[in-house]
Amino acid sequence: MSSSSSSGGTVRVAVVGAGGIARSVHLPSLKEMPDVELVAICDLLPERAQQQAEKWGIPKTYTLMREMFANEKIDAVFCLVEPGSMFHVAMLSLDHGYHTMIEKPPGITAFQAESLARKADEKKCHLMVAFNRRFIPVVRKTREIVTAKAAVTQVEGCFYKFGNAAFDKGSLPAFTSDTIHAVDLMRYLSGGRDAKKAAMVINRYDSPIDNAWNGICVFDNDVTGIIKANYRVGGRVHQFQIHGIGVSAFIDLGMGADISVQSRILSHQGAISYSLASTGAAAENSVILDGKELAGSDQFYRFYGYYFEDRHFIDCVKSGDTPETCIQDAVHSIRLVEQFLASRL
Repeated sequence: MSSSSSSGGTVRVAVVGAGGIARSVHLPSLKEMPDVELVAICDLLPERAQQQAEKWGIPKTYTLMREMFANEKIDAVFCLVEPGSMFHVAMLSLDHGYHTMIEKPPGITAFQAESLARKADEKKCHLMVAFNRRFIPVVRKTREIVTAKAAVTQVEGCFYKFGNAAFDKGSLPAFTSDTIHAVDLMRYLSGGRDAKKAAMVINRYDSPIDNAWNGICVFDNDVTGIIKANYRVGGRVHQFQIHGIGVSAFIDLGMGADISVQSRILSHQGAISYSLASTGAAAENSVILDGKELAGSDQFYRFYGYYFEDRHFIDCVKSGDTPETCIQDAVHSIRLVEQFLASRL
């Protein structure tokens, strides 16, 4: 059982999984936090755990997480394993009474996510899901500006790639494992919780499995949501739109190799113009927000939100506040994923 940290003390963190997501974003983020002590790292490949331990100054390595949990004094666990393994790792962490951060998705099914939510409630532990897009500074600032000007009426998200749409060695489809990032952010930007109704067109292009999804839904606050994903296109495109009466925002989270991370906010200022050719441009004000400038860094793990989501989790461990992307909220995102998939036209 963990020994609780005081609000001003150090949080003792153990990491399960030393793969790419741990190496590139979570370990660099945690290492920058003076109130975090990385006590141990566990991976099935001992050389991988040892390499990261040496790089980040982590004193202990393990290949079995049960041994790590039995031998170390831990306040919080970062579960950074593949989606097909996440459920059992998170369940064991919660059973030990540890506050837990898991990578997305929050389960390979809504049933798994709901089971984790019940366990977190039972153990009175935080279980936060790493939906990092919500914590990208340019996303948060854009949403703040738009919602201050008008009520949101429509949101749109897209995630395009060129690759295989069977994720985690074939354990689940890309829409559930990967596009859920866009689904969750679309739901966050809408301000809604659940969809009243949804419909989706699903296709296969140069693939034995579904790899293209185009859906529309109406949230419980009457905001329209549009989601688009295709894993057989020209390259990675990740963009979002927010619209309200007289205001629109276009968020670019990268196209191809260019991870520009910026947004453009368009506000209508005067008389309506329907045609550039006949009446000229309408009176509109355009503002561009630079994501790296807002993050105060050109480090990917900072301007793409990973540092800020990890910081939020640590702060919640210390304060007792509920994480913004807690498992109880994440359940609604994976339910929406399944609702879309069940509403095939």
